[in-house]
Amino acid sequence: MIEHETQFNVRYAETDQMRFVHHSNYIIWFEMGRLGLMEGLGFSYVKLEEEGYLLPVIEVKAHYYKPARFGDTLTLKTVISKKPAAKLQFEYQVFTQDGTALCTGYSLHSFMNKQDRAIKPPRPFLKKLQEYF
Repeated sequence: MIEHETQFNVRYAETDQMRFVHHSNYIIWFEMGRLGLMEGLGFSYVKLEEEGYLLPVIEVKAHYYKPARFGDTLTLKTVISKKPAAKLQFEYQVFTQDGTALCTGYSLHSFMNKQDRAIKPPRPFLKKLQEYF
């Protein structure tokens, strides 16, 4: 299993008229965690794209439990718990400083080339994952 944690504060622009974080922002936060995890492994999205690899979202799901509010300090835990094959799944947990779960979810990705064809992940990426699985 590969894990990465990101801490951040909820910005005013992320809240809605009810003073809660708008649900769409959790998906943006998932991306923030995904990028952090990948960079922690030594694979930036910028470099992957320069090398001809794309990693589009093909499925995303979120379960909301409690609302976050402006100014809250949150932790986003991002995990790869399964050895990827053709698809790569990231799992997410968003929680408060006291450990209250606000949202869980996942996103499913497929490596593609710039011609929108599914391709195998880069060998260095697969080799790095062998350290964990």
